[in-house]
Amino acid sequence: MIRPVSHRLLLSYGAVAAAAALACTSCSGSGGNAAQPPAAASPAATSSAAPSAAPPDAATVGETVKAAMKKSTAVHVKGSKSDDGKMKVDMQFNKDSVSGSIEKDGVEVPVLRVGEKVWMRFSKSLTKEAGLPAEAAALVNDKWVSLDSQLAQGMGEVFKLFMDYDVFVGSMADDVDKTGYSAAEPADVAGVPALKYRNGSRTIFLEAAGAHRLLRLESPSEGTMEFTGWDEPVPAKAPPAAEIYSGPGS
Repeated sequence: MIRPVSHRLLLSYGAVAAAAALACTSCSGSGGNAAQPPAAASPAATSSAAPSAAPPDAATVGETVKAAMKKSTAVHVKGSKSDDGKMKVDMQFNKDSVSGSIEKDGVEVPVLRVGEKVWMRFSKSLTKEAGLPAEAAALVNDKWVSLDSQLAQGMGEVFKLFMDYDVFVGSMADDVDKTGYSAAEPADVAGVPALKYRNGSRTIFLEAAGAHRLLRLESPSEGTMEFTGWDEPVPAKAPPAAEIYSGPGS
């Protein structure tokens, strides 16, 4: 019999998802058709607006980037951070769906949200970390498990919050909206003209043209995260029925 996934296990990876979804406050799929993390959009496509006449003022740059981000409809987030362990994030956030994967200390957690439905795929590294018996692991390996199922002990609502676009962008925008930035410096992010602003050990890179949305956030202690594909949704699809766990507790 498969044991319910412990809250401790889910929360440990929920915390990873939260780090991505709650605005990189510490720095932030799927199988078959929907399961592969969508390719990041080309940074060159992040803004089609004409270049601004002047860089945002350092005193108000946080407000500027926050306003731009809150008007957005999609973003691809990829990078790594350091906390109690090494974490990698590769997530596509859309208004009505989210897909991608989170990896912590070598344990991969593919996640997927379509509307109000949320799934987590049990990679072999995750079942090993969970300590599932071989018989139980064989049933869930590489299967998508609904986080509203008995097996997940009602953790769906928690993950829905972690994987909510407005929560992610809103919290991230609030985190970037700080005082104390230095004056803008010219920079380049993957060939795209950018503006660099320093705030202590943290550095943010914004689009030099258009809305000045966030392109990169980096810090020696927090890691580096890249943001591409603003306003370029890559919708996720629900996993095929054959890839969804349907055993005991489903």
